[in-house]
Amino acid sequence: MINKRKTYLVVFLCIGICMAVAGYGIVTSSLGAPGVDVKQETFAQLKLLRDSKRDEIIDHFQQVRELAQTIKDDELMRGSFAALRQGKTSFGLEYAVDERYATNYGDFYDILFVDSTGYVFHSIKKERDYHSNLFTSPATNSELAKALKRPDEENFVEFNYYRPSEEPAAFFTVSLQENGNHLGWFVLQVSTNNTNQILADHKTMGRTGEVYLVNRNSLMLSDSRFMEDSTILRQKVDTIAVREALRKQAGDRVIEDYRGVKVFSSYESFDVFGVSWIIIAEIDEDEVLTEFYTKHKKYFQKEFIRYLAQTSRPEIEKRQEEVARQRVDMNEFSKGQTGKLLTTHGVASCTAVAIYYPGKFSYLAHISPTAEIYQDSALNKFFLGRHYHNFLAELLGRIEYFEVIPAQRRMLRVAIVAPHTQSFAKAVDAVLAHDIELANITFIYDPQALRADVLINASGSRLDVQWAEEHRVLTVDGLKTENLSDILKKIIHYDA
Repeated sequence: MINKRKTYLVVFLCIGICMAVAGYGIVTSSLGAPGVDVKQETFAQLKLLRDSKRDEIIDHFQQVRELAQTIKDDELMRGSFAALRQGKTSFGLEYAVDERYATNYGDFYDILFVDSTGYVFHSIKKERDYHSNLFTSPATNSELAKALKRPDEENFVEFNYYRPSEEPAAFFTVSLQENGNHLGWFVLQVSTNNTNQILADHKTMGRTGEVYLVNRNSLMLSDSRFMEDSTILRQKVDTIAVREALRKQAGDRVIEDYRGVKVFSSYESFDVFGVSWIIIAEIDEDEVLTEFYTKHKKYFQKEFIRYLAQTSRPEIEKRQEEVARQRVDMNEFSKGQTGKLLTTHGVASCTAVAIYYPGKFSYLAHISPTAEIYQDSALNKFFLGRHYHNFLAELLGRIEYFEVIPAQRRMLRVAIVAPHTQSFAKAVDAVLAHDIELANITFIYDPQALRADVLINASGSRLDVQWAEEHRVLTVDGLKTENLSDILKKIIHYDA
């Protein structure tokens, strides 16, 4: 019995010291306000990225064009064109052409040998355009057929859906002349693969940054980072960025993107061989503000607490209803069951955390002061021993493993409830570590309260916090509490 009392005394003293240290850290850690304009800084980075990718695209197509031009001086290819055109085919000849394609022209998806009448008498891939006539077949109205009918020695045909390959394709056409006679064309087909590879390098773009191309019809010419299926020539992008770029205006704005998500967008129109494309570099506003908070969190933690302590809470009348309840005790979490209210009582020195996906599921946890979100020093862990735990990280890990895929994390909502600030900083850090943005987190706080009861239904459509203050009970609608991103905007006077 004496040993047990000693153990409890040590734990109590450790909790008291740790809570005091944590509280002191929040009150006194005061770095000056960030001397950075988050919008200006973000747009400057996006513009650099946009310009870099634009230059890579232009350089790539310039190199491909120069390669296409070499084919008319390639004696093997010219000789093969003449022989195959006259029907002098053989296994050896076709093998030589295929080998030259593989060693010299592998940047092209296919090479069509087309005579002056539009007949495709040879190709590398032998798709449905092989032995067809581009001028009389269903392809007669294609951009490729139109380009071949023009007298230019060389044309670039921008990306359009090409039915024989069943995918988007661009073309370089190289006219062949002999003794003043037009023999036909080499048509070198370009796929979207290389363009996609240039734009799909996301290593420096964070969780949500992307750069993509759009054509004059406002259709994507590259694949979206956020969509499972290809978006090339399928995804319409009717945004302010595209509309302004179509008017030849480069710019930087906070807009809604093609997903309906608010983003920082940097955009401009540029030309490739007389064809106008739009390049757009974007990143989600939520990620930008979350990263801004993370870089300057010592300052913002203090400002958040100050703001929340002075802000009125969205009070509601106490609900009078009979609903079955699931009780969550200290150091326990539970998933909501249909038709029941998850509830936990007496949150005083502890912290309650509700994690929910609106319309789908909810979890509620009651976390004691021996948890990681209160302290993480090696000394505290040693003294607390088996009483120490990382409860919030365990819950978040379970939800990630069993409930959502990575793309659905942006739908998760996290409400942290406490009548104190000791767990605030580390609880927010723990949530952010799981790639949940600041806009998805609320801290429901009442400095006048002695304790709180928390209730949430199974679908996350109701979240009540009942504060027990000294002379009254105050019921707050947790779903109407400002998220931390909106509070951050107010603190930095952010104007979208």
